[in-house]
Amino acid sequence: MKRLVPALLLLLATVLPGTGATTAAAASQETPEQFVQRTSNDVLAVLNDRSLAHDAKIERLQAMLDARSDFDSIAKLVLAQHYRTFSDAQKKDFEVLLHRYLTNTYGKQIDDYGSETVTVRGGRPEARGDYTVQTLLHRPTGADLSVDYRLRKVGDEWRLLDVIGEGVSLVSNLRSQFGEVLSQGGPERLLKLLREKNASGSAAELPKAGKG
Repeated sequence: MKRLVPALLLLLATVLPGTGATTAAAASQETPEQFVQRTSNDVLAVLNDRSLAHDAKIERLQAMLDARSDFDSIAKLVLAQHYRTFSDAQKKDFEVLLHRYLTNTYGKQIDDYGSETVTVRGGRPEARGDYTVQTLLHRPTGADLSVDYRLRKVGDEWRLLDVIGEGVSLVSNLRSQFGEVLSQGGPERLLKLLREKNASGSAAELPKAGKG
């Protein structure tokens, strides 16, 4: 999952509100491109803040997590056809556990980034009224990274739905990883493995359903 890491560190915070105040009225008037550019700027401000210790950055980003993402839809897309096999209680548990899993997986590497800049290259409408914003993540070392953000309108405001770094989708990656566990062990097996991973703070991918 290395190709995803720089993009997903931005994702971890791109689903978060930024440090600058933005009124609901202003947010509702934003174009998708403006939403991504503002959010990227806010993210990089946190990552570049040398006064913040690692844990403080994580706490700040985590506290913001729900404000700019459509996390209900993200969870549904990740679970795909398995979503209907989850009870309401299991669905709620999964969202909480997925939230923590993403933080554990990508938050550990947050101190490795911060000198990047982001340029919005354009965007395109998608099915269901969604929208994809195309960006370039400029890194101080190495080649620029192509990062696309899939957005969905929730009420009057845009929310993050997926991030695609160099053609690798977060949602598709998680769907593939979790799907094998679900096919062999069902919802409780996946929830159990996520609890174990979160408790250990491990960033590794989940084991197969018959292992661990």
